[in-house]
Amino acid sequence: MTEALITDQLQRRADRVREHSPQYINRRIAREIDIRVQHCMREGRDAVLERLGELEREWDIDRVVMANFALGGGLAYALGLRRLTQRSPGAEQRSGWLYFFGAQLGFLLLHASIGWCPPVAVWRRLGVRTKSELELERSLLLDALEPPLPRPQNDGSAPRSTQIVS
Repeated sequence: MTEALITDQLQRRADRVREHSPQYINRRIAREIDIRVQHCMREGRDAVLERLGELEREWDIDRVVMANFALGGGLAYALGLRRLTQRSPGAEQRSGWLYFFGAQLGFLLLHASIGWCPPVAVWRRLGVRTKSELELERSLLLDALEPPLPRPQNDGSAPRSTQIVS
């Protein structure tokens, strides 16, 4: 399979993250899929099975973004609450960490509604792929595992489906 065919198959799938990602990143990821699949096919069945195992453990962009928000949001919330509880009465109120937490919630809502937020742009540039990109590579590798269908032998006899059994 070539990069152009992979890109065509990915464009047919509905993927909000890919729609909001720059085309050069989408092309780079399609090229990497093509290179990996071709390499595994050259190396043989064991390489394909090993790659399928790696794909089972690879996180897609939605999972990475959710973990990113959980860790960052939890940390910002904890630090913000700590600062609020440690301040003395009548002191200047500074809640910068809670603003950061609020911004993360806004980003999370943005990602849920349109499939993009600023952290997604960073993660995509780092090579994190969408679920549809992972599924396409998985299906190409599974297709490479299947043996080709046997070709019918033309020995002049009638096909079995038209023979009458008595």
